[in-house]
Amino acid sequence: MSDIRSARPDDAQAVHLILQQTWGDSLLFDVFNDHISLPEHQVFVAVDGGEIAGVLSAFLVPSPMPRWEIDLIIVRSASQGKGIGTSLIEKALTYGSNLGVHCAAASIRIDNYPSQRAFSKTGFTTHAQVRNLFLWDPLVCESVTDVPESVHFIPVNTLLYRGLWIEGFIESQLSLNEQHNVMHAARNRIFHENRLNTGLFIPDSFKHTLAPDLLTAATDFGQYHRWKYPFK
Repeated sequence: MSDIRSARPDDAQAVHLILQQTWGDSLLFDVFNDHISLPEHQVFVAVDGGEIAGVLSAFLVPSPMPRWEIDLIIVRSASQGKGIGTSLIEKALTYGSNLGVHCAAASIRIDNYPSQRAFSKTGFTTHAQVRNLFLWDPLVCESVTDVPESVHFIPVNTLLYRGLWIEGFIESQLSLNEQHNVMHAARNRIFHENRLNTGLFIPDSFKHTLAPDLLTAATDFGQYHRWKYPFK
């Protein structure tokens, strides 16, 4: 039986090794240290056989749609099949239920069946709409202030990257000119804030509404389903 607990400073190297060995990614140690010291962020670890076998990170998104966002969950290969992923998610939900938000959420790749099973077991559901994740690199351009109020930029620091999420883009039904203004503002911001990229999820059925040149400039990071868990 694994033990699930909040991460401690001396767990950083073990978390780094799991990320490297499983995904080939490196831990951002400064972000890890921030996350374990701030109440609006949490990192949970699973200890199996005296060693860290799994990691989950989550953070509070206060607006525009307040939620407890689970952004990363990973279990080392030798410890998979023991229910560790499910236990980590349950621990995160217990914590998130006390934050005053109505739901927890996660974006899961459509081919990540182990994560889908773990989230389903803990009560998450999805409407199965396919959403494409598009990412744009930093770009130095003229400062743009004419961004619709319905579009929100959400700075995000995770254990693996520093980025900027764009929300409200599709829902706002932006004109092509407004789309360019939003993307220029976002790409300029990540350049000045030294962030890796800016991105947004676009439902597969809405891809045709994106300005062709913006689509060409983006990196397609795969297809996802949006999963949600309502807090009672």
